[in-house]
Amino acid sequence: MSKKSKNGANHRARQRKRFDHTIHPHTRPGTVIVPDGALAPLLHVTAYGPDQIVEKRNATVAQLRELRNKYPVMWIDAVGLGDAALIEEMGELLGLHRLSLEDMATVPQRSKVEDYPHHLFAVTQIPTYNGDLCLEQVSMFAGKGFVLSWREHAGNCFDIVRKRLQVTNGTTRSSGVDYLLYALIDAVIDSYFPVLEQLGEVFDELDDRVEADSEPACIAQMRDLRHDVRQLRRIVWPLRDAIDDLVRSPPEQITQETLIHFRDCHDHAVQIMDTLENYRDAGSDLRDYYATSISNRMNETIKVLTIISTIFMPLSFIAGVYGMNFDAHESGWDMPELRWKYGYPFAMGLMAVVALGQLWFFRRRGWIGKGKRKDEE
Repeated sequence: MSKKSKNGANHRARQRKRFDHTIHPHTRPGTVIVPDGALAPLLHVTAYGPDQIVEKRNATVAQLRELRNKYPVMWIDAVGLGDAALIEEMGELLGLHRLSLEDMATVPQRSKVEDYPHHLFAVTQIPTYNGDLCLEQVSMFAGKGFVLSWREHAGNCFDIVRKRLQVTNGTTRSSGVDYLLYALIDAVIDSYFPVLEQLGEVFDELDDRVEADSEPACIAQMRDLRHDVRQLRRIVWPLRDAIDDLVRSPPEQITQETLIHFRDCHDHAVQIMDTLENYRDAGSDLRDYYATSISNRMNETIKVLTIISTIFMPLSFIAGVYGMNFDAHESGWDMPELRWKYGYPFAMGLMAVVALGQLWFFRRRGWIGKGKRKDEE
């Protein structure tokens, strides 16, 4: 197995493993069950207002209690789902509904935005692509004076939001919780565009490879690409619908000014869906083109073998006739060429004439070479 095939197999195994985290049928609703092998959580807190900002890395719950309600907005960026007790403690501190905590700890979740009595809850996936598609679940809670984002692994998706928060006169610093929630969701949606660009380059490269030479490895790469596109569609489709519902029936936490920005998020989600639809069609076209190329190559091979067999059929007949070797002394109905001085050259010449005549006929019909078809004359 090649290195590429092994990487693809390992990627599919990881994807299957993410779906193995299930809730037992008799588990009480709202029970937090963390995924096996999840990282221990680390909290990065950013509390800010128009004139002041405070950041704390590896913060504790006690520090969160101290910062609570001291600043207009407190953003808690948590990484790692490996501590159920901490998740429940955070839920108690911020007044999060237990069902939303259960959904956050259950990986993976369908993309959605839900309105709870005291907070909004959004969950989706952050994609990365380095030859294999990897998905990381991110959950976001927005309540009075706080936004909590909780991710499976550390990444740079939210770095752009942190940079905006350092600008004193920036829109993010002077806005409220709803705008920060928009900025985080927008950062997640924007993370899809580099992935789509990489997938587009892979499709173009694969298209060139299929056109140049239909290698057997192409079909495996096509299958992986189609799988990745389907994975992204399953994430973006409900996310687009969730943002559309939020825009059409905005909850009280979202102001009209921020609602305009959520419409822009919806437009970006629609653009991503259109691109994924194009990639899905391109994958189907590539698969059909690959099958057609293989069929054409097989037909060309069969045509060459058929022509060779057709040429040798009359030659075999002539060789068979002159190879019977009847005794000319026993019967007058013999082959006179057997006693002829030039019988052998005559037989070989006859074979050559028949073969050349067949080749001329095949070329005339357009079956070989660039001859003109008789029905086109």
